Amino acid sequence: MTFTAFKTKADACEAAAAKMLNGLKTALHEHGKATLLLSGGSTPAPAYKRLAVNNLPWHDVTVGLVDERWVDGDSDASNTRLLKESFLEKGAGPARFIEMKTTHDTPQAGEADVNTAYSVFAKPDVVLLGMGPDGHTASWFPDSVGLERALSDDPSLYAVAIDATDCPVAGNHTDRMTVTLNVVKAAKTVILLITGEEKRAVLEDTEANLPIHRALAARKDDMEVIWAP
Repeated sequence: MTFTAFKTKADACEAAAAKMLNGLKTALHEHGKATLLLSGGSTPAPAYKRLAVNNLPWHDVTVGLVDERWVDGDSDASNTRLLKESFLEKGAGPARFIEMKTTHDTPQAGEADVNTAYSVFAKPDVVLLGMGPDGHTASWFPDSVGLERALSDDPSLYAVAIDATDCPVAGNHTDRMTVTLNVVKAAKTVILLITGEEKRAVLEDTEANLPIHRALAARKDDMEVIWAP
């Protein structure tokens, strides 16, 4: 992996936005269109705001989520809401946004529809990942139900349902939908944005073989890691 440390979170978000912008510009120049997958959480929101104000042909960009909690779109826990407020409503509104939450009662019931919709992200141009203190990225929680399917090499899987009931880091929102390792592996540019000494230590403990390390291995260490204290 390429590891770059910054002094402040603001600097890290600026760098993440710049790398995402570069990846999108390259794709747009080469193919006339681009695909972008973004993660939830409070850490990347400033990066999304910085990215959104750039004068790109957003109507040629298709945007999706790395993962989503199975909650209504107006919930404070919704990654869809986060993305709308920090990205789409800040300048990237013309982009085509494919939501991950369906009207199904459970992510398991909605998985087939989401998997079909997310086939457009089979080989995304840019993916921004985050990471939890337990080493999960996307919604690949250690010991969650559905994890092995998410990390499998089944070429037909782009999005799968996750039940994180026994995963404390998931909090009260244990029903999830997530993109698969296949998607991350096939991406042209993958950026991991993390903050704090604890997460850095988890990332560097590769012998733990946590989901984030599975992602690093699948990328053959070709991942841009951006970190700030």
